[in-house]
Amino acid sequence: MKNIYPPDDPGLPIRDAEYLLNGNSQILGRLKLHAATSEAHFDHRFIKPLERLAEHISALPATSSGLFSGEGGLFCASIELAFLSFQASDGRIFTGAESVERRHKLEPRWRYFCFAAALLYPLGKPLGRMIVTNARGEAWQKHHQSLVKWTLASDTDRIYVSWPEDKAEQGQIQIGPSPYTASILHKILGPDNLAWLEDGSTHLTRDLFEVVSGADTSARIARDVIATMWQKVRTREEARMPENYGRLTIGTHLTPYLVGAMRAMVDAGTWVPNGLPFIVDATGLYLVWPQAGHEIVKQGKIDGHEGWPSSPSVLAELLKAAGIFDTARGDDSGQVEVVDVEGNLHPAFKLKNPFAVMESYDPADYKKSPPKTLVAVLAADPIAAVERRVAQAAPPLMPPAASAEAAPPPSGKGKFVDQESGEIFNHGPAVSSAPAPHLAKRVEDEARNSVHGTSHQDAVAPTVTAEPSDSKTGNRDASRGPSANAMSVPDSAPDDQLRVKEAPEIKFSDLVPEEIRREMKTPLSVELLGKVIKTWRERGEDSTTMRMTDNGAAISFELLSSMIRNIPDWVNEIAVAGLVYTAPATPGLKIMKVAIPEGSSKPREAIVISRYGCKKLGL
Repeated sequence: MKNIYPPDDPGLPIRDAEYLLNGNSQILGRLKLHAATSEAHFDHRFIKPLERLAEHISALPATSSGLFSGEGGLFCASIELAFLSFQASDGRIFTGAESVERRHKLEPRWRYFCFAAALLYPLGKPLGRMIVTNARGEAWQKHHQSLVKWTLASDTDRIYVSWPEDKAEQGQIQIGPSPYTASILHKILGPDNLAWLEDGSTHLTRDLFEVVSGADTSARIARDVIATMWQKVRTREEARMPENYGRLTIGTHLTPYLVGAMRAMVDAGTWVPNGLPFIVDATGLYLVWPQAGHEIVKQGKIDGHEGWPSSPSVLAELLKAAGIFDTARGDDSGQVEVVDVEGNLHPAFKLKNPFAVMESYDPADYKKSPPKTLVAVLAADPIAAVERRVAQAAPPLMPPAASAEAAPPPSGKGKFVDQESGEIFNHGPAVSSAPAPHLAKRVEDEARNSVHGTSHQDAVAPTVTAEPSDSKTGNRDASRGPSANAMSVPDSAPDDQLRVKEAPEIKFSDLVPEEIRREMKTPLSVELLGKVIKTWRERGEDSTTMRMTDNGAAISFELLSSMIRNIPDWVNEIAVAGLVYTAPATPGLKIMKVAIPEGSSKPREAIVISRYGCKKLGL
């Protein structure tokens, strides 16, 4: 009888060349477009070497747990590096010291040299290190024949890869050239392509063997192109590695596929920069939510993924928990406000690693473009800055109930408190219900001067006259009087009534009973609970996010995600206080399926405040 634990290595399936090329069809299409040659020539120079490489290595990974460690990783590393190096070679001149005729003959060959060398560049170290066997323990003789031919000859349908530990190699780069690659170079490129290179110059084939072997070479320009592009490939792979989104576990690990779905929509042009829901500026990438969530859900259904989330709110929680969204500077739910091209505001999540979704993203491309977050837009607006300064300096306006029409102007007797300066006068001011004209003029002048680069003092200096003051006492001159916002106070009023008093601060936590507050750990959780209580009490009869059930007050997960950034921690904290209902059969399950509103055919995921909690919280 076979043991089911610990689990056995399931091995890797054998993949033929057609399967691997179809899996990289997008980059093949870009390669064909860049080559700009006939179908027959493209097939001979590019497709045939790729097919021979796919047959030689099949679906082997490049490393055991690092870069390109998944099925088909080694082939993916090779084809990506080959395309990028071929593309980058167009911007280089390899034969600047040669005559025009020689350059015309050699330049195309040097560009093909970059493609061929880059295609083989990642192979040496992985193939030289790994041991590939079948279920019977027979090992692949990698120098003798291709992996696909060996599996056919040995009747093998799955292969098993082991990585012998070598302490001398620990910490070293695991992907790159080695002498092993020179032994298979002619098998991959084919004799015709090698002969075409040598027809241009015998140095080309010699330099090609040197580059793929990792030896010193005189082909420094080509070597630099490949090394630079390899660094770019490494950076892209590091951004999209599944290990970035949590440790791969037994079970459903959706995060790499969620990120892949976003990247696919960007690559396909479904999401374009600064077209909703994909907002881009120099500070990063933002996804307008829940619109982006609905599109990701739709993409998952198209791709046929099992267990794909169907709710943007659940999707957001998964991506926040995996560290895909940067929620450090947002509101309680981790969202920030962004501005679209039409000036409309939208809630959005910021991506922590923009390169995971948009590989071509470069902040420098957006340095001269207007910012897209509301905070940055306001900070860059000179008129808004002036308005904020004036609003801070301006006195509070009289409320309608205390306007001149509701209360008669003060007589010439009694005391008055000037709300602008806080001074007390013994005579009556000339009260006007209109705001002081000098304040409106000041706002207008500051806004205009801020835009045109003129200081406020320079703009108004010719019309300003000095006002006398008593330098000893610091009080304004008696002839000037208080401002239009002065407030009448009886002569007999005590001094404490002459002071302007502030209303007490109102907190959501005040809605939470004291005994519940003592049972909760953090003030923030208490404040958020108070916010939920207030939202419950203000709900409508036909609420689509909350309703009372037999077990308690059901509050949808979607509503909670709009108010609370870290829902799991908050739910656990209120559960400790006995406020969360759990079914007796599943005591650890705090998320319930509840029909909201009652009678709805589609249940929603919700947290249920227990009957005890409802009684304590007054729900």
